[in-house]
Amino acid sequence: MQSYLTLIIPVVTAFTAQIFFKKGISSIKNLDFSPAKIFFLVPQILKNIWLASGILIFGISFLSYIFALSQFQLSVVYPILVSAGIILISLASKFMFKESLGFFKIAGIIFIISGIFLLAS
Repeated sequence: MQSYLTLIIPVVTAFTAQIFFKKGISSIKNLDFSPAKIFFLVPQILKNIWLASGILIFGISFLSYIFALSQFQLSVVYPILVSAGIILISLASKFMFKESLGFFKIAGIIFIISGIFLLAS
């Protein structure tokens, strides 16, 4: 029997990494993504505990994702990963970063949840 924990781990780790990326990048001032200075950002990124942790967790997410792909069909794993990620990120963004969560976003989340149930059945 395939364990659904195999699907939960990449979702949670990808979600956590995204939250860490947002917290980390929000704390860096004077970002310059110009081609001439892009490589000077690397030390800044690696010194930031949120970004460095996000990179590590994102690596764990990648490994758990490819393991999930070995256990389930791509047409199941990928939509569940993306959909669950959208739901978790939308809710966390509302409460952690005070981002808007209006009627249409909520309606979209409801449709996504319905789609996940259809995929899982």
